[in-house]
Amino acid sequence: MTKSPASGNSSTATKENETLTTEMIALATFSLIATGLVLLAGRKDAARDPRLTFSLLMLMAVLPLLGFFLPKIEVLPTTAAASTSTFPWAIVLTTIWASGLLICIARLAWAAIGLNRWRKRATEIESIDGVAVLELPELRGPVAAGIFRKVIFVPESWKTFPKDEQKMVLAHELAHHRRRDPLWRLCAELARAAHWYHPLAHWMAKRFSLQCEYACDESVIRQGSDAKRYATLLCDFAEKRANSPFALAMADSSSLEKRVGRMFQPTSRSGILTFAILGSFGAITACALAMLGNQQTHVPDAEIQLRMTANPFPGER
Repeated sequence: MTKSPASGNSSTATKENETLTTEMIALATFSLIATGLVLLAGRKDAARDPRLTFSLLMLMAVLPLLGFFLPKIEVLPTTAAASTSTFPWAIVLTTIWASGLLICIARLAWAAIGLNRWRKRATEIESIDGVAVLELPELRGPVAAGIFRKVIFVPESWKTFPKDEQKMVLAHELAHHRRRDPLWRLCAELARAAHWYHPLAHWMAKRFSLQCEYACDESVIRQGSDAKRYATLLCDFAEKRANSPFALAMADSSSLEKRVGRMFQPTSRSGILTFAILGSFGAITACALAMLGNQQTHVPDAEIQLRMTANPFPGER
């Protein structure tokens, strides 16, 4: 006895639907846990800890891939909807996801082209620790950009800035490059692109960007800059943000109040132990969820043979 092509296609669609349902449950569960860990780490200070936020965001992005490399443990019951539906939901939803991903990648590529145009239009003023300071026409606020060719874009009015303001601007933007924020920002944007449909992925990416700004603000103040003067400078640049995922503008009006408020409030630091504990818990949870699989119904070979050889019309001689 052989299965018909239609029967085989239905079985394949059902299995793919079950796998998709399991992956969606795992991703939804981990995203909630990851968000909870980020909030827990920042319960006293939202600036802590950008490493944790970034790590959990990356785990969220690669969670579907972990399922391909880790062994499956059949502990979840087969979902009724997936086991009875033969509609190829897995193919349809994968196609929609891939379309959204391509759109996001195209936007990132366009932003990279725009950044290259900035470079061509800019004029180099000086170089500091291997970072080129470029004067860009029509730019109204300082911007750090570049992963391999590190640059700081400054407006045409840069030369008229008071020396102390120039010092604070350079301290902030150089801090971004020392921390390799443009690279981590790109990785966060790719993770967001992979989960373009997921609001928590967008939230974590934005929180990571804000935490990077907190860290650079803190670096400027530690170098001896006056907090009030620095806060005033941020307010001056607040409406002059860069519209590029590859560029880190010095000030953004949407986060200005939080950044300024944090400068004048005492904060407590979370040490490496907190990061290690929360990060390890997140990694273990991600691996555990990726290993979850649906229970399979196993029919003994003897029963299969009996069913195949049984008389379909037992009442007939």
